[in-house]
Amino acid sequence: MKVFLSKAIRVNGNDWKLACDSTNSQHYPLVFYSHAHSDHIPRKLPKTDIITSPITKILLKNFVSNFDDGNFFDSYSIDDVTFKQKSSGHIVGSTALKIESSEGKLVYTGDVSIRDKGFLEPFSPEKCDILIIESTFGSPDYVFPSYDSVIKEAQEQISHYLDNNIPVVLMGYALGKAQMLYNAFSHLSENIIMHGANFKINSLLLAEKIKGAITAMDYTEAKESNFLEQTSKWILFTPLKSGRDFFFSYLKKKYNAKLFAFSGWALSTSYKFRMSVDHSYPISDHADYNELLEICKKSNPNQIYTIYGHTTRFAAELIKHGFNAIPLSKQTLLDSFF
Repeated sequence: MKVFLSKAIRVNGNDWKLACDSTNSQHYPLVFYSHAHSDHIPRKLPKTDIITSPITKILLKNFVSNFDDGNFFDSYSIDDVTFKQKSSGHIVGSTALKIESSEGKLVYTGDVSIRDKGFLEPFSPEKCDILIIESTFGSPDYVFPSYDSVIKEAQEQISHYLDNNIPVVLMGYALGKAQMLYNAFSHLSENIIMHGANFKINSLLLAEKIKGAITAMDYTEAKESNFLEQTSKWILFTPLKSGRDFFFSYLKKKYNAKLFAFSGWALSTSYKFRMSVDHSYPISDHADYNELLEICKKSNPNQIYTIYGHTTRFAAELIKHGFNAIPLSKQTLLDSFF
């Protein structure tokens, strides 16, 4: 199999070609979309066969301009080659792709996590010949504390404010991080409000009965009905932005709201000050360095390609552990034989 990067992550077999997470609409014989984050999908679908999960398909219908042009498959086969999906544990609907044939087995993780978040099936590593793995946090500098301990600490701080009639604003990306936050914190108040993209995406997931969605009030409705003044014990979920943003400055001044930011980058002690928030917690929908290393060890492949983020650093770390690892870039064009 040949693995390289050319406008998309490409995998070429003897008689087939695949593009993974292409963000352009160029035609490929076959395309795989691992999840519906904007940096992994195009605005306009290529008119070709598309492998993706049922949930990602639903999201694509709302995110692309030509959904009806897509020809979607949960699984796929070309002669003796099979393409099957499995949960990548990253966000709702996210999957990894397993390719098996007489050439061997290749696993493309997409963005990945093996952490138990309570509502997503974590990625389960399996033995393969080639592993293409993300390296967003592929540096020893990024080792997250225990997920449960961070959640518990944040819950206690949020509850402290609510008990003292101080509302809180919990910031996280509307697709992915937000569902983690809903699962961890929505039970702390009866007054759950969502703003902007959070409400829009949650409403979509709720209508489709997708796990991770909750019942919530739209911020506009809460403001126009004076609900925000009627009680101070509310939680507002919003996209992740700087606390210096006019909207968040308004919430702090008008309601004395406390701002919470959730991100893997919050491992940095300066993150809270850079984001201008009251609290920040290192919670991510990606695997940290130790988890990425664990995936590689359990997969035990002959060849590893690192993609996204700390590609060179993680490949170097993997080589130290005895793996044959190559950072995937536009300059990489190598054949891998099974």
